[in-house]
Amino acid sequence: MKSTVNGIAINYELSGVADGPAVVLHHPLATSLNSWDELTAALEHKYRVLRLDARGHGQSDAPAGPYAFETLAKDVVDLMTACGIDKASFIGLSMGGMVGQYLGLIHPARFNSLMLVSTSSRIPDEAKPIWEQRIAAAKKDGMASQVDGAMARWVSPRALAEDAALVERLRKLILSTPIDGYLGWCEAIRGLNVTSRLAAIKLPTRVIVGELDPATPVAASQAIHEAIPGSDLVIVPGVSHMLHNEEPELFHSHVLPFLDNHAGR
Repeated sequence: MKSTVNGIAINYELSGVADGPAVVLHHPLATSLNSWDELTAALEHKYRVLRLDARGHGQSDAPAGPYAFETLAKDVVDLMTACGIDKASFIGLSMGGMVGQYLGLIHPARFNSLMLVSTSSRIPDEAKPIWEQRIAAAKKDGMASQVDGAMARWVSPRALAEDAALVERLRKLILSTPIDGYLGWCEAIRGLNVTSRLAAIKLPTRVIVGELDPATPVAASQAIHEAIPGSDLVIVPGVSHMLHNEEPELFHSHVLPFLDNHAGR
């Protein structure tokens, strides 16, 4: 389904229990709402699940960037409004977790809780050249230039060697990402720096990170946890950045109890 919100057409899926507590799922960079297939299946019996193709991804419009996180957060709340959802729990992974931090800062009244997964609150100066290199490579050689590097960051060495189906699934998601959308998000991510503001987030918050994640390492999640009052931190052993796809049941074991406690009505 598509809805025109915040000036663009956003593709989304709304499923589950029509009058159940709402949960919004925001996918990582260079993927789509299908990244959440496993979690959606685990939630639909109890929750109303809204998952979207973020601006510039999947079947949503991909206007030229750069994008700003204030705009990307507004995409989410405007889509919630269009779907008749006043308040929801939010789960965001990687860039989705970055959006989640902005939602907690700018739109806290619309959410019951936040789960910030495999994410960061700041891109340090020494890491900005990495993003500049990704932008330059994507402009020159397209999304195929991003596949090998992403795989090394996204899944554990074991999964990379042994789970060909997972690797192929993620590869296809990267290759299908519109180049303008990827570049727009990269520009936004490159300038991310909200750690000093996170103390203003008062929502119940769980921070989740894979032990082996080199993309948004454990230290980045620890910084978020330490900055958000009352938050908790879960370090999941043996998995990397895309832990929700690499070990879904293990991931769900840390998601479902928190949702049950904080989903609202």
